[in-house]
Amino acid sequence: MSPFLSPLPPFRWDIFCRVIDNFGDIGVCWRLANILQQDYQQTVRLWVDEPQALAALEPNLNLNLSQQTLRQIEVCVWSDDFADTQVADVVIEAFGCELPSHYIQAMQAQPPIWINLEYFSAEPWVQGFHAMPSKQSNGLDKTFFFPSILPNTGGLMREADLLQRRDTFSANQANHQAWCKQWGLAEPLKNSFKISIFSYENKAIEYIFKVWSQSSMAIEVYLPQGRLLTSAQDYFDRPLHAGDCLTQGNMTLHILPFLPQIEYDKLQWLCDLNFVRGEESFVRAQWAAKPFIWHIYPTDDEAHWDKLHAFLTVYSQDIDPNAKTALIEFMQGWNQQTLRAEQWSALMQAWPHLCQHAQDWVIYLESLGELTSNLVKCVKSKV
Repeated sequence: MSPFLSPLPPFRWDIFCRVIDNFGDIGVCWRLANILQQDYQQTVRLWVDEPQALAALEPNLNLNLSQQTLRQIEVCVWSDDFADTQVADVVIEAFGCELPSHYIQAMQAQPPIWINLEYFSAEPWVQGFHAMPSKQSNGLDKTFFFPSILPNTGGLMREADLLQRRDTFSANQANHQAWCKQWGLAEPLKNSFKISIFSYENKAIEYIFKVWSQSSMAIEVYLPQGRLLTSAQDYFDRPLHAGDCLTQGNMTLHILPFLPQIEYDKLQWLCDLNFVRGEESFVRAQWAAKPFIWHIYPTDDEAHWDKLHAFLTVYSQDIDPNAKTALIEFMQGWNQQTLRAEQWSALMQAWPHLCQHAQDWVIYLESLGELTSNLVKCVKSKV
């Protein structure tokens, strides 16, 4: 059993999710629901306002049903005409989504443990607010819980067996070949440098494609269908569909369908470098123990730059100085949607340091405790 696991009495959990960032919000909530059910044997009900987003991550979801049981989790459509329902023992308000008003009224009669699962942040101020209760105007306490890479915060989420599954998949090249065959992809070229890209629209993709096509080594790029596909189509000046394979110079681009969560994990394990976005794929990249480039969700008030800087400050603090500079400049350039050839060259020169740091980073994350385990401990402290 993972040292993260902490036993918990059988509770009923309600997780409320409004889909804002396409798949990031529901991806986090669906993963949390699964870990609570599978690793902690909890009874979980997930409320989601856009079930089609969940269907992309979990193909077995039936979009014709407003309520169904999937993987022993009750999945309910969160509609505007929210019906009266029994309040759970633990209520997770994901990312400040604001619970239905009459559900909150019912909570006053039967107060649950109410937790606001916040967005990820490595900004120092979250340490002072993590796991702190806030008295609401209705008299109920709401506790704010922060995913983070800082000590004394929520940590990052993963399943108890994730690292074992990762290592088993990565240990045998035949697993890579079988996975590619499953998705209609050509067998990876021997000694090629493999890159996955899951990002928001980004003008820099056109420039980095040019750099990769002129590379001295063979580069294979795996692009699942998503928002970045539009940017890639502009570069190739043609529609792109799942199953397409295009070669330009030393770069081969593979277009994949949008992948279910468990399959996207395998893509990250297969690749040498992963471009990720938002929160869900960003967290999985860290557990993959591979170098990654994060495209943070851009906000109108530009607060995302503070979050990106805070993350890079913590993540890079123990990296070789030259490698640190190369990583920060490339990641900032990707987020600014402007890249230079020398930034890619510097990243490759720093590659051995970045690979070693990615592996050491997982050890550090484990020292923080896993998010679900920390959440369970928080709930137990309130019983």
